[in-house]
Amino acid sequence: MKGLAGGNKLQHIPSGLEPYQPFIQSPRNVEWIEWQTKGYENFCSLSEGCCPFCTGDSHEKAEQISKVSAEYDKAVIKNLVGIITVLDKLGEYFSEAARSRLREITTLQGGLEKKHEDYLVTVKQQTENLLAMLLTLKTLNSFTFNDAGNIRASLASFRLDVKYFSELQSDKTLATIGRLNASLDSLISQAGLLQGQINKQRAGMQRLIQKHKKDINTFLAYAGYRYQVDISGDGEQCRLKLRHVDYTDYLSGGSQHLSYGERNAFSIVLFMYECLARKPNLIILDDPISSFDKNKKFAILEMLFRRDSSECLKNQTVLMLTHDVEPIIDTLKSVKKLFSNQVTASYLRYSTGTITELPIRESDILTFAQICKVVLESDCDDLIKLIYLRRHYEIMDNRGDVYQVLSNLFHRREEPIDTRLPLIEGTGYPMMDPESFLNGCCLITKNIFGFDYPHMLSLLNDPDKILSLYRSCTNGYEKLQVFRLLEPEADNRVIRKFVNETYHIENEFICQLDPTRFDLIPEYVIVECDRLLLNIGASNDDAELETA
Repeated sequence: MKGLAGGNKLQHIPSGLEPYQPFIQSPRNVEWIEWQTKGYENFCSLSEGCCPFCTGDSHEKAEQISKVSAEYDKAVIKNLVGIITVLDKLGEYFSEAARSRLREITTLQGGLEKKHEDYLVTVKQQTENLLAMLLTLKTLNSFTFNDAGNIRASLASFRLDVKYFSELQSDKTLATIGRLNASLDSLISQAGLLQGQINKQRAGMQRLIQKHKKDINTFLAYAGYRYQVDISGDGEQCRLKLRHVDYTDYLSGGSQHLSYGERNAFSIVLFMYECLARKPNLIILDDPISSFDKNKKFAILEMLFRRDSSECLKNQTVLMLTHDVEPIIDTLKSVKKLFSNQVTASYLRYSTGTITELPIRESDILTFAQICKVVLESDCDDLIKLIYLRRHYEIMDNRGDVYQVLSNLFHRREEPIDTRLPLIEGTGYPMMDPESFLNGCCLITKNIFGFDYPHMLSLLNDPDKILSLYRSCTNGYEKLQVFRLLEPEADNRVIRKFVNETYHIENEFICQLDPTRFDLIPEYVIVECDRLLLNIGASNDDAELETA
């Protein structure tokens, strides 16, 4: 109606606008109308009587220029051009009489009359009816046949008959319909074979539905979700229904009742079944389970990878990206035999614009005690070794003589105290017994040859030497340990979080990746520490100049 209601002003140019014919009838007429109307409306007021296009005197042509926007609307012309283009491309599907009438309607000068509107409605209705029949053929599948016992009659009902579509009876339409009906006739001749295949498929699908229903409900139970599913209906009407175990009726919608985590768990399982149906060459799981509790992580991995290979993603090419080390420990160390040793893992690190990949082997997954042993046997700096040794005793919850000595050392106490003894009111913890102190130092020398408490204390009290050690560290984990020794004022709460969590034993796994080999500290954290220590270095230089 927008395109035709006012008549065809492309062919019948209003009086007085004939000079604009080359532009109005050009292939870019819609663009020109927009340019002409916007330019005049927006800029003619900037200079009275001056044309915004050619700067000439526009007084005499002002009425003619403004008439373009009065007669032509960009949206109307765009719709009219669209209608004419469609009829040019698809006109051969209309009868000769229909093409003639449509051509007449699209070239009317005075716009649509009632008889024209009624005819367009008739053409539109016939076109939509034929399209509906074609769409039914296009989506034909085994679920289309509700009466599985009479496939031949069902197929015959889909034959196309256009004798009632008078406006569409062209040679092109009849030829196309003929080919489609011939294809249907060929299928009807094989109705018996088709019926057997459909029955076989339906029986198989029913078995599959029951199997999936059982698997999903088992997963929900293992994961601790108090929900069950039913799969009901047939074919395209098949639906997954959800109910709570304490509620007899089905829930109206998962989004209304399930938590965010429960919806994610369902999504992962349904995604797995979609993959099994589509059989892609590569499946990518982007951090699918790191937000779940431990029992739910186990249940999801069980569902995805640990069952019969035809019912899960086992033996498929799956790339799983995760920030969580637990699945790596699980698949490479704990239950790798369940995966037929087909799992490989890599650590990806992005630093200074480059992504590096480091393979993760089973031997890389160590307890902290094992990591500490490796460090103590290495040739790294003794202060680094002492940091690992203190952490080892803290993790073992061994607050004996060695821990007391190390704790006093890192608190820079010249006279060590014993935190195992009761507090003395007003003075704090009592001094450490000399014999206990000596015993702790002797035990330390078994791991760090030549350990000397006064010497190490002097190093800890020398900021320049600690700063030099920080710069020589080869991984972020050790940098953060040394950073803490410098005790800079860090007002960045994120940085404080990383420093504190790497310095204390909280949030540690029983097994973990070796932090000396896998640099697990984000680059931006180290950059911020570098910046803070740079300020400390500058302050020390200023102090030396003032002293001089």
